[in-house]
Amino acid sequence: MPVDLFIFMVLLLVNALMALALLLAARTLGQRRMAHFLAGAFGLNVLMYLSNAIYTFLFPENVWLDLFVSALALTPPILATLAYRLRSGLPLRTRPLFVSQAAALLTIALFTFAIPNRGLSGAVVPLYAAAVLLFGVTALWRPGRKLRLGERPIIVTGFAMASIEIAGGLVLAAMGNGKSAVLDQAYTIIVFLGLPAMTVAGGVFSLYLLAGDLAERLRIAADTDSLTGAPNRRALEAAGTRMMAEARTLRRSLTIAICDVDHFKHINDEYGHDCGDEVLCRLSALFQERLAANDHFGRFGGEEFVLFFPGQDSEAAQREVEQLRKRIMAMPIGDRPDALTASFGIASMTAGDQILADLLKRADQALYASKEAGRNRTTVDPQFEPAL
Repeated sequence: MPVDLFIFMVLLLVNALMALALLLAARTLGQRRMAHFLAGAFGLNVLMYLSNAIYTFLFPENVWLDLFVSALALTPPILATLAYRLRSGLPLRTRPLFVSQAAALLTIALFTFAIPNRGLSGAVVPLYAAAVLLFGVTALWRPGRKLRLGERPIIVTGFAMASIEIAGGLVLAAMGNGKSAVLDQAYTIIVFLGLPAMTVAGGVFSLYLLAGDLAERLRIAADTDSLTGAPNRRALEAAGTRMMAEARTLRRSLTIAICDVDHFKHINDEYGHDCGDEVLCRLSALFQERLAANDHFGRFGGEEFVLFFPGQDSEAAQREVEQLRKRIMAMPIGDRPDALTASFGIASMTAGDQILADLLKRADQALYASKEAGRNRTTVDPQFEPAL
């Protein structure tokens, strides 16, 4: 089997399978719009390779068919770039991208009709594809943006694909209108070694990207309270265990507070569960606004929230908690005429606290003392806090 035919069959099959897989992924893995962009890129590759085969074997002198094939070849990198920019949260720049495609087609037409040069005409597509791909992957890999699961392989594949396209484009440009066995062999090697491998890698890593997004969404759902959007008990226990280990390693303070809404059952009974739900959601929003990080608080269960103050002793944490308690008193909830109040219990980590439950137990005892003393107050666990 000729090498050219083998490359064609491999690329055709791989692109068709990847387009189908990404269409299925759009239905099952989420991120439908991004998956459709990527599926469209692979699907247009299939159409381009079939059209190119018709041009090469049936109508080799038809320049208009050649231009049509070029237009198809210019589109997949645009769709891939739209997918990456969509993922990164940047403007898609759809119009400038398709205007640039039209400019590339005009350049091909220039080297086809006005200044005939088959090498330069053929070089436009791979060089343009490389530029657009680099524009796309750099949207993912830019200063200040944290890479998400599956993005690093896509970036590496994008740069590798762009390098192959640039190498192939330079070889084609060097050919001009002449023939060179050396350059022709070089182009065949570049395409034979690079395109099938990078096409497979691009498809596989695109699926990995979508699967990683689904896994992350499931993880977040498992760690998130469905009502308030705050971290749930499972996430709190994981965060607290991690913070305790960090406190021991870094020999720094760790203080926690338990917040309990006063007379929450009365709120539900008197004003309805919708009002009770609003109270919990308002508290969650307040803690998210005032605390240093999203994993520094969470809903422990019912009307109780746990707050973490890493690096702060009980005195510093108490000052912050008192500010929160006063903010809660000023919080309007529906048509309730009376003020909303909450009680707090605070405990700082000691050398005797082996697990998070030890620290929570002492904070809970302090909270009970606040309730016994009349509610709407903050009590600090009296246990001495030695240096860790």
